[in-house]
Amino acid sequence: MRAGELLGRRVRDAAGRDVGAIREIRAEATPRSDGLPELVVRGVIVGRTRVRLFGYQRHDQRGPTPLVALIRLVHRHTRYVEWADVDLSGAEVTLRRPFAELAPIIES
Repeated sequence: MRAGELLGRRVRDAAGRDVGAIREIRAEATPRSDGLPELVVRGVIVGRTRVRLFGYQRHDQRGPTPLVALIRLVHRHTRYVEWADVDLSGAEVTLRRPFAELAPIIES
């Protein structure tokens, strides 16, 4: 599957609740046996908004206080989902866990 086929797709949690859409794909480069790097998908970011995070979810990222506060407010329901919890077997993307169990993307 290509990244373009995932990005923007609607997502439902294990209870059938619409939790938004896939906004980002998180991958990691790992070395293959021939020494070349291979991208391995580790998870996805699921959210209701199209507003980008711009790195403001991290504590080490500093910026204008009002902008940081606004980004964190807009993304309060944005979640990180491990790839193992993503089910692509049906017509819709579904999660194997309920929304309440998903890790918030915004650090407190």
